[in-house]
Amino acid sequence: MSLPETQIIEIKVRNAAAYTLNNVVATARSCSPQDLKLAAANVELVCDRGKIPDEVSDFVNFVVTDLFTLLHRSGLYNRQRAFWESIARAVKVSVHPVMQGFFRKEALPMFDVHFEDISGGTTLLALVVQNHAQWKEPRYATAYFKEALHRAQQLDRKTQTLKAVLIVAPKPFSEELYKHVEKMLGGPNIDPVSRYESVLQTPLTVHIDLIEYGVGQSDGQEMSVPDEASNGAQISDDNGAPEARPKTYDPAEIDDPDIIGDEVLLHADDMKARPGRFIFRLIQPDIEKSRKK
Repeated sequence: MSLPETQIIEIKVRNAAAYTLNNVVATARSCSPQDLKLAAANVELVCDRGKIPDEVSDFVNFVVTDLFTLLHRSGLYNRQRAFWESIARAVKVSVHPVMQGFFRKEALPMFDVHFEDISGGTTLLALVVQNHAQWKEPRYATAYFKEALHRAQQLDRKTQTLKAVLIVAPKPFSEELYKHVEKMLGGPNIDPVSRYESVLQTPLTVHIDLIEYGVGQSDGQEMSVPDEASNGAQISDDNGAPEARPKTYDPAEIDDPDIIGDEVLLHADDMKARPGRFIFRLIQPDIEKSRKK
């Protein structure tokens, strides 16, 4: 049986004359929420949806739209600036099935997702785990995490462009793994600044963030545990045909004279949010928890 191939997701700008993620980075302190929405709507992901798992394609969409926006509006981008800016610079995503075995290779239900800049350097590495029984065992989850960090270290030594590592797993996120990462960062008494910077120690000094995901409910907010086996960018197939998704952006809110970007450069259909099947939530650093204190 042939081994699964690496798949590619291209990150394109729908209209170069309209507001982009790079424009947000260049004007970070002056751009408005409407500017962020406009920039997110100007992202297009092109891939073969038949070959890339929904968990992965939806996650990539989440990163270049919702997560990029969340980091800005929460102010977390100040603590993880290199990571945030690397999202805007990404032009391609390579999806590598994680393999195990020496003599007989076997694909595991997880993927290394490489966000690459124009020079081909990986700036963000994410381990996206599909829901499966073994991941629910604490010792396996921690072991797979350590193996992912080892691959990240090898990649960092090779390219020296890596800015962040993301661990993306089904809800509920492994409590054992969460505590393991917390201990690596300095323990439960870590100061707030260090917690939000969330930087691993040597030999791999990059940001690490944890994300859990579930299947979106009808209200688009809550999520349930995905079966075993978001807003923003339009996802197309290799022929450029867009997927039909419900409209969620309010045109009246988008059409604001104080917007830095020019929304008229995008067609009305381009301003529609196209949520996927899965909902993602950043749990480390936990921004929502900090707001409740």
